[in-house]
Amino acid sequence: MLLELPERRFQLDPELDHRLQEIYGPRVNIVLSAMQAMPSRYYFRINTLKTERDVVIQSMIADGLRAEPHKQLKDAGFLHPRPSKIETDGNIVEADRIAAEAVQLGAHLYAPGVKRCHGLRPGMKVTVVDETGTPVGSGVSHQSETSVLTYRQGVAVEIKISRTGLPSIMETPWYANGQIHLQSLPAILTSHVLGPKPGETIVDLNCAPGGKTSHICQITRNQARIIGFDRNKQKIRNAEELMNRMGCANYQLISHDSRYVHLDYNIKADRVLVDPPCTALGVIPKLAIETTMRNVENSADYQKQFLTAASRITKNGGTVVYSVCTISKEECEDVVGFAEKELGLELQEQTPFLAEAGFDPDHLTQRFNPDFHETGYFIARFIKN
Repeated sequence: MLLELPERRFQLDPELDHRLQEIYGPRVNIVLSAMQAMPSRYYFRINTLKTERDVVIQSMIADGLRAEPHKQLKDAGFLHPRPSKIETDGNIVEADRIAAEAVQLGAHLYAPGVKRCHGLRPGMKVTVVDETGTPVGSGVSHQSETSVLTYRQGVAVEIKISRTGLPSIMETPWYANGQIHLQSLPAILTSHVLGPKPGETIVDLNCAPGGKTSHICQITRNQARIIGFDRNKQKIRNAEELMNRMGCANYQLISHDSRYVHLDYNIKADRVLVDPPCTALGVIPKLAIETTMRNVENSADYQKQFLTAASRITKNGGTVVYSVCTISKEECEDVVGFAEKELGLELQEQTPFLAEAGFDPDHLTQRFNPDFHETGYFIARFIKN
């Protein structure tokens, strides 16, 4: 249950607004309002390669956090936020939309996300606001205005109080020791839907930042052959750091445009995960939506290229899972229709099933919707015939 439902909904690109109305009908205003609201749960994955779920949960509770295990997924837990009203006090630092959304979840404000910080000096009391002037967190500055805007690196503001009342989880020993990874519930679910098993060859075509790839290692107890691709070399390096922190083994991360993996690599996989870039309409709470219908259409075309590559490298009888953190039909059910008609992939039932059925004719996909699930996400599982 969302903690609060704003009365006003977003102003959207008119065509995108129309398409979402076609999907959701009279519920569209509630869906759009829910995208602005603070969720009642923030999820994380427990790394069972290094610890046990109950050990982490009890440690968090002892540290004063309201932590609980998820009932169905045995490697998932969540924190209850303690919403705080942030008063505008001290020096004002304006963050861009993405950074502001992270700050309200407890993350520190890093220099690349700062838009304005007039007169900032180290040690100042700071209120961080978004681009509309809404306070999202408060804390203490670590850098001067000159340092922040010139070098664009490091922590600009250490957040002491966030809008959600959550701490910066990445600064905790559970995170540093590789015992947990911050991940949404449907993202954790996706790896279980993939169903990886020891001894298999498994390919993640969009492996950065490494959350699902490391989860596949965890599920298979490091006993599968896992190959991950991302064309951005820095993202591959970051994913390597995550994999090492989580204690992963028997994997290979490759910097390559995986849309062409079937042309450039001789791989036959038992299972392939396709988790491509998307419009991220399902990531909430949002402070604004700048996405246009053209963005959605371009994203869907891009996603189809990754599914095409996946269909080429999957063994006959193998599994392909497609997931995106968005809610547009063009990036979800329409991409599934393309995979069935053009790529010889057949939709399968998937377990666990924690969301609503999607809008595909046989209702085999699952769709997380912001008004019911506090997030937006889509998962489809295929078999290659």
